[in-house]
Amino acid sequence: MRLGSYFGIPLKVNPFFILLLALAFAWGRLGEALLLFALVLWHESFHILMAALYKLPVTDIELLPFGGVARMEAFLQLNPQVEWVVACAGPASNLFLVGLAYGLLPYVAVDPYWFGFFVRSNLGMSLFNLVPVLPLDGGRVLRSLLVRRWGFAQATRLAARLGQGFSVLLAAWGVYNLFAKRYNFILVLLTGVMLFAAARSEQHNASFVFMRYLTSRKQQLRLQGVLAVKHIAATSESSLGDVLRSFQPPYYHLVWIVDLEGGVAGFLGELEVIGALFEHGLSCKLSALPVQRVS
Repeated sequence: MRLGSYFGIPLKVNPFFILLLALAFAWGRLGEALLLFALVLWHESFHILMAALYKLPVTDIELLPFGGVARMEAFLQLNPQVEWVVACAGPASNLFLVGLAYGLLPYVAVDPYWFGFFVRSNLGMSLFNLVPVLPLDGGRVLRSLLVRRWGFAQATRLAARLGQGFSVLLAAWGVYNLFAKRYNFILVLLTGVMLFAAARSEQHNASFVFMRYLTSRKQQLRLQGVLAVKHIAATSESSLGDVLRSFQPPYYHLVWIVDLEGGVAGFLGELEVIGALFEHGLSCKLSALPVQRVS
């Protein structure tokens, strides 16, 4: 459900987040829930800020019971160094607030209850998001490390399966809290269910990411009709990572594979390189790929 816009970006609220606010109101904890709402926006703001620094467009923000998700119409998996930096910005912003709170404590009179709640909420949000499972920020950091060797599809599947396993543990803890008559069982159980659904969605969507990239690139070719070409020469022992670092958008790239004597063994188009990257990872050698031969 769309709530409005945040700095021009559509702001959506998951129905379960509304349920969480309603439960908080019923328990007399609406103030705490609204503070958590503000902290989630603060967290997501730093993802957006970091994305803006890298000129990555953000399509929307969705608030979930376990936090928020800033979706980007950009292929961060093509640049793992960028993905982990953008992912870490959110948890780092919460840790900054904790340091700021303790720094201002001697100079500002604050109710001990609200100070403790503010610190615990920021620490909890930061540490929870750093758990190395998708769709959490820590899972995006893990994927950015795995994608170099395994490729985007396999790295996403592993991180998403870890997310599903972690969510099952959370849900089980929620059930245990129910029988232990602890009132936080609803929040824990709800978080586990939503996290499982989000992790499953990440896993299922992995196979469509490459198709989205191909569609957008082909659409660019169709709309513009002509793109300037940049030629790159690489040996068969060069890796896809080496080739990718030589790409310079908005050129369309042709990669010529040459032997040690300078002879041309074949070539690959940009979309073929991207396809191999998604399938095999950055460390894959060009010698392992089928190339188009020059007749």
